[in-house]
Amino acid sequence: MDNDKEIVKAYASLWNNRSLAHDDAEAVAEAIDLELLDKRTHPRLRKPMLEKYFAAIQRIVNSQLEPAVKYQLVKLHTERAEYLKEERGEQS
Repeated sequence: MDNDKEIVKAYASLWNNRSLAHDDAEAVAEAIDLELLDKRTHPRLRKPMLEKYFAAIQRIVNSQLEPAVKYQLVKLHTERAEYLKEERGEQS
C-alpha cells in the first residue's frame, strides 16, 4: 500500500464525489485536510475537526476495502489530523 496510486484509488472509492487535483499522495493529503477542516461546508455549518475525523474513520472501517488499505487510510487521516492540530496550535 506504499504506492501513491493505490492510496488515491482507495480514497476515491470512499468519497465518490471528490475529485483530486493530481493522482498522488500529496493530493490525498490535501483532500483529507479539507475534509477534516470541513472547508467544503459553509462556515456557519462546519463541524469540529474531531467530529469530522471520527466520521472519516467510521467510513473507512465500514468500507469493503482490504484491512491493510483501511489501516493505511486511518494512519494517513491520523497523521493529517495531528499535523493540523499542531499547525493550529491546539493541545493534544
